[in-house]
Amino acid sequence: MNLELTILAAEEVLICHQKEQQKYLCPDCISKHILSTFESLKFAYNCKNIVEIGRIFSDSYLGSFYSLKNKTALINFFQETFRSLPIGVSLDLTINIYQILEDNTEVFRAIIDFSSQLKLLMVPFQTFDSERVYIELHPEMSHGIWKITKIDTTEN
Repeated sequence: MNLELTILAAEEVLICHQKEQQKYLCPDCISKHILSTFESLKFAYNCKNIVEIGRIFSDSYLGSFYSLKNKTALINFFQETFRSLPIGVSLDLTINIYQILEDNTEVFRAIIDFSSQLKLLMVPFQTFDSERVYIELHPEMSHGIWKITKIDTTEN
């Protein structure tokens, strides 16, 4: 990965710039509601809070991330993962945003990846990285709460 510049947009939600794009992204280039959704996902994941993770994903979620095609399968995967961690092991999720494809009042689409670090007594001992994935978010409900509706694997 040839990154020329990485700008911290929020704690551990990173917007990355690749040299060949010749365009700098700044924290202002991502909508506050999207940034808030990513921060909520990071917080829920780090706290191993399956209820909050369930609120972040749409009931209509469909995707191919980890071959988990729907919200139920995705939530069950997270729940089993959290249960399998030994006592004292904490999680630290980083969300890297590589390319924003669309960001308007109807949809947010981007290419991102997830990096999860396992820590024992605050000391990192193992990292898991996803490949780059396509993510899509839409506002739902009468208040326009944004939810993740799709995460698909991409070809690198």
